[in-house]
Amino acid sequence: MANKKISELGVLSTVAGADFLAVVDDTDSTTKQLTVTNLMAAAPQGDLEAANNLSDLNDAATARTNLGLGTAATSASTDFSPAFFSIVSETTTARTLSNSDNGKVIVCSNSSQSTVTIPSGLTSGFGCTIVQNGSGVVSVVGSGGATVSGISGKVSTAGQYAALNVVPTGTNAYILDGDGQTPPFGNTYSVDFDGSNDYAAVTTATDNIYSLSMWFKPDSSISSSSAPKMLVGTVAGSHYIALGSISSDFTDEVITVYRGAGGFAYTSNTATISTSWNHLFVSWLSSSTTNSGSAGYDIWLNGTQVGNTAAGSIPTAPMYWGSSSKIGTRSNIAYPFGGKIDELATWTSDVSADVANIYNGGNGAVDLDDTNVVSTGPAHWWRMGDDDSGTGTTITDQGSGGSNATLTNGPTFSTDIPS
Repeated sequence: MANKKISELGVLSTVAGADFLAVVDDTDSTTKQLTVTNLMAAAPQGDLEAANNLSDLNDAATARTNLGLGTAATSASTDFSPAFFSIVSETTTARTLSNSDNGKVIVCSNSSQSTVTIPSGLTSGFGCTIVQNGSGVVSVVGSGGATVSGISGKVSTAGQYAALNVVPTGTNAYILDGDGQTPPFGNTYSVDFDGSNDYAAVTTATDNIYSLSMWFKPDSSISSSSAPKMLVGTVAGSHYIALGSISSDFTDEVITVYRGAGGFAYTSNTATISTSWNHLFVSWLSSSTTNSGSAGYDIWLNGTQVGNTAAGSIPTAPMYWGSSSKIGTRSNIAYPFGGKIDELATWTSDVSADVANIYNGGNGAVDLDDTNVVSTGPAHWWRMGDDDSGTGTTITDQGSGGSNATLTNGPTFSTDIPS
């Protein structure tokens, strides 16, 4: 519409309707017609479209795309996800978050206990929501310097349908808000030794070993005729626990606990230790039931006391940790063990009264800090990857002694665990 003076507009005979505006000419008091169509035609719409990338206003999808809007702009009642959040389904028992998870809802649906790991180095402001959608509790841990905290240590989901919000509070620092509980005991990792030259070195433990518990899974079955395999070596080459034929002091030894120039053994020319997970428990008793009433080590295999035949210069004190202690071999890397080891713990007192609880009927590892299981917490407890997220080369000592072990020459973490 060309520019016109009010006086040039046509006179309306009737002022009504929604399709025009009434304009009064103040020179002659007549009412003139100005339609909405006139105004729209005169507006610089084309320039507005070009300047603001609003091309094709009649096409809703194109307009939303140009404005950077999702379908939520016109159909929010049925589709929020593109504009507001995205759901990620996690069915495994382990997930490490990444920057691509920022703002997402991680729905965990495994029936077993699961772990979500927050690594260091995520983008500042990272956050997400973690949901336990299955029966397996989800625990949230940090790794590589990232810390995860929850009120009263509640860093696990409280049950099915519980949700935890990951809230950043600083660089590599997060708190959890929501339906939490303190983590239930769980066992996720073991350490796999190749039987060649790898081991875990323990250099700071110094106390006596009155009781010891461990799970082991040999690569090959063990009998009294098997080549020796060292589970633990604590002082030079003279304090150790070994499988198979190891000492000339014994005949038909299957398990040997040795100290100095003599020791105690489980002897049998017919017994075989399988390639499944096995539990070993030894305890120094002041009046051993199988050593003619004298002090010595008794030996339990898979919850059953199997004896302690004494030989050599029979020890009168328990073995102890030295500066060259190793798991999976002995100090000179002799007779390396091939297979997996898990949940190795030692005590500075006799806890043999609790061996049945510790063995747990063969149903897997138990919480050795729980006084309902063991009367006294362990001095040393190497969980073989648990509490270390199954990464790196350090096995944190979860006992009171604080003697970490270092994986050396390449042993690897495994998710094959006793159960």
